[in-house]
Amino acid sequence: MFKEVLDKFYPEMAALREHFHRYPELSFKEVGTSAVIMEKLREYGCDTVEPVYNTGVVATIKGGLGEGKCFGLRGDIDALPVTEETGVPFASENEGVMHACGHDIHITSLLAAARILCECRDQFRGTVKLIFQPGEEGASPDQPHGGAYFMVEAGCLENPHVDAMASWHNNPSAEGHGTFGLKKGVCTSGFDLYRFNVYGKTAHGSSPHKGQDAIVALSNVIVLIQQIIARNVDPLESAVVNVGTISGGSRVNIVPDYATAGAVFRYYSNDVGKIIREHTYAVCKGVEAISGCRIEIDCNPGYACVENDDALTELSEKAIKAELGEDSCYYMDTPVTGSEDFSEYHLKGGIPTTFMWVNTRPMEGHEVASLHNSKWCPDVDLIRYTAPAMAAIAVKYLNEN
Repeated sequence: MFKEVLDKFYPEMAALREHFHRYPELSFKEVGTSAVIMEKLREYGCDTVEPVYNTGVVATIKGGLGEGKCFGLRGDIDALPVTEETGVPFASENEGVMHACGHDIHITSLLAAARILCECRDQFRGTVKLIFQPGEEGASPDQPHGGAYFMVEAGCLENPHVDAMASWHNNPSAEGHGTFGLKKGVCTSGFDLYRFNVYGKTAHGSSPHKGQDAIVALSNVIVLIQQIIARNVDPLESAVVNVGTISGGSRVNIVPDYATAGAVFRYYSNDVGKIIREHTYAVCKGVEAISGCRIEIDCNPGYACVENDDALTELSEKAIKAELGEDSCYYMDTPVTGSEDFSEYHLKGGIPTTFMWVNTRPMEGHEVASLHNSKWCPDVDLIRYTAPAMAAIAVKYLNEN
């Protein structure tokens, strides 16, 4: 069993997790993190270790039972612009930067899985490819793609070609520590980022008919896009819009000639995402006609819904249960509301994938906090579950395909 292999070097992995947590780095700037990852992978005996797309790292481990397919395991490595408030002894020393999403645990778990697989390469055929991905948190209105897009663009799924792939994310929970939440089909929301720039005409506030009010036009857009979900999306589907930023105007007695707002739509079907886009453009065209303003729409499709492959999810379930026990995983009834750029490996890379959520308690003496919260610090013990499970999934896939 792989968990017994991990026991031999678990203290080293726990210390490594503290290092990553202490020195977090923002998206696409994970230089020190990447350097440590490559050093450790070479130390463990990976067959190849290469930097891919700047701070990304890809390594391979060849099985000792002969040629076969290639299975990918992915871990994200970036931190967030959050000031830590956990009070743990190994708290971030990089001011204003924190592993508030638990990616330090993800990095360490994948490194531990790599070490397990290197020591147990005589138990599988084919190749395991380890993908340490930068910039999962990197999407913004100015840059809609996260690191997965760029890693696939840079060829991380080739040489050798990855035939299937798995990943996971910690899920803050007071119960069921170490249990895996599986989901067939869509398991995360997709999202699109919007910027609305409205151009009007100034006039004196006492004579608004002589101007074209950009703020009023933008206000109409904001109200009307709320109706897209209510009146154009199937009520059995789910979607949500949030307008998070708005600004415009210069003085209270001047009809404003410019206003801008930023919004995000989330949905659980990529087809629903297309409907929202079409109607958003229609809304803006209509407001242009009645307001006389010009509306510039900057729509950046963000992360699509992660869609899990049924067969690969079932295989993962069997592998996890064989490694960790019958009660180690369950099927989720609904997708999670967050988004993940892991979708790129399936949609852009064209391979079957599965993504899991693992219930995770906080470090001892701390309370459960949400992801991206300044007080979230997962229990390092989670590595005892995630690393053996990921190794088990890879080995089972390679030996059965």
